[in-house]
Amino acid sequence: MGKIVIGHVTVLLCLVGTWDAFSQYVAEFEPAYHSPMQPTLAASAGDRVDELAAEIAAIKSELAKKTDKPDTKKGWSSPKVGGRVFMDYVTAMNNDWDGLDVMPPGVSMPYTQNWFGFREARLTMTGTGYDFLDYKFEVGFEKNQSFNGSFKDMFLGVQNVPFLEYVRIGNQYVEDAGSEICNGSTNYTFLEAPAPAGLQFMSRRLGVTSRHLFADDRVRMFFGVYDAANVSDSHYQKNNKQGIVLNTRVTLAPVFCQDGCRLLLVGGYYNYVDSSESRSLTFNRPGGWDVYTSHNLGSFDSDHYQKAGFEAVCQTGRFCVQTDLFMQQYADVNNGTAGIGNQTNYGGFVMARLFLTNDYRKYNLKSACWDSVDVSRPFKFVKEGDVNWTSGYGAWEIAAMYGFYDSFAFITNTDARMKNQQIGAALNWYWNPNVKWAVNYIHDMTDARYARNNYYPSGDYLGMSCRFAF
Repeated sequence: MGKIVIGHVTVLLCLVGTWDAFSQYVAEFEPAYHSPMQPTLAASAGDRVDELAAEIAAIKSELAKKTDKPDTKKGWSSPKVGGRVFMDYVTAMNNDWDGLDVMPPGVSMPYTQNWFGFREARLTMTGTGYDFLDYKFEVGFEKNQSFNGSFKDMFLGVQNVPFLEYVRIGNQYVEDAGSEICNGSTNYTFLEAPAPAGLQFMSRRLGVTSRHLFADDRVRMFFGVYDAANVSDSHYQKNNKQGIVLNTRVTLAPVFCQDGCRLLLVGGYYNYVDSSESRSLTFNRPGGWDVYTSHNLGSFDSDHYQKAGFEAVCQTGRFCVQTDLFMQQYADVNNGTAGIGNQTNYGGFVMARLFLTNDYRKYNLKSACWDSVDVSRPFKFVKEGDVNWTSGYGAWEIAAMYGFYDSFAFITNTDARMKNQQIGAALNWYWNPNVKWAVNYIHDMTDARYARNNYYPSGDYLGMSCRFAF
């Protein structure tokens, strides 16, 4: 037992001796590591705390000076200003309409003069505000309006509306045509949309519309109620109030990727115009371009009319084909006098385009319209040393189009028909998404039953254009 106790005491003494030696070792190094740093860190932290306290006090003082009244002007974002300018040249190279020695009373056919100048100019201002509003203010100066300024898109948009989703109030497009003509002229493949696409196209009207998007925006439903009396261009003219317009359009895109680089889309639209009483209508449609050549099919009264159409688009990278078919029916033409009664128009077009460069045209599912061209290598002039040179080659596109329409033409209480066909080709050079040079050729053929001696007039038109947007 004594030996065990002596052993425990010996171990304890060794541990105590070891602890004393370790304590002396630490004490030798502690001043070197801690004494100089502790005062410095404490002083630095204290100074920073004082600085932060002073900054907080200054902020509180500034906030206390402000009133509780909100600044409503800051609810709107800064407006974004944009626009576009088109400079066109069009020549009638061969026009057989000159061979008609007698024209039917009240009917005018395509003009034959050449034209060079500004096709149109637009000035646009857009903006957003308050997390749920947007607006667009646009004025235009058109050749077919003698360049007098007029309202174009002019609306207020409201998002997140219960049951209606997105609502617009103001002057805006009636979507009574397919994706090509609803683009607006900035994104047309040709200088103008194919003639059948715009036969009795109502363009813009004052109204209220709603847009619904489903399935990751691939399904779009559009509804609109408009005042038919609102006139903005020569696509559709009337000399009196026309009542109300009801419009709907539905598009479905089962295939969509890369902003439309791969796209398969089908859709349909329906338009009903209730004139409330018989009114005089005059509608024009282009033989080649709507501001240079037009077929005036006469004037007649109609109680109401309907228009229904089908559209389809297939795009695989650089290649795209699209079509638009429609039918119109006019009810109780001239109150049924002269045995005319109801009349029907129909027509359509098919268009194919191919980019020679590795580019494609983007598609906007929310607006169901074509967007700008994706230019992978923009063209520009550069200066290298003392030499002016070029960089990039832009995007090059070729396109072909065939269109037709069979239209009722009211001529001095006589039931007449006009059958028209068009063949077109286009070459487009995009310097970038906002600058485009274009050359178009249109061959226009008409079978008019009132033409004398079975004479079927035709015309050839060449157009060139420089167009830029900003």
